[in-house]
Amino acid sequence: MRGQCLKRLFTIATYYHYRYNRVQEDVMVVCVCNAIREKDLRNAVREGAHDPCSAYARFGRRPKCGQCVPFAKSIIAAERATA
Repeated sequence: MRGQCLKRLFTIATYYHYRYNRVQEDVMVVCVCNAIREKDLRNAVREGAHDPCSAYARFGRRPKCGQCVPFAKSIIAAERATA
């Protein structure tokens, strides 16, 4: 009986872990001011954006407060390195 309970708990925990991680990838926000998600920024880089300003311009936006720029640069660098 204890083995069944542990197996069930493991199954439930695994389900929520994968579900949460999949959702998190879709909604990770890079720029709060402009509501730009990580997946959108990565797509902009794949389409030719080379810095945060050019990536944001693809959405008709520009950096406002600037808090997101270092994070956006790291995502852009990572995406360009894998391309």
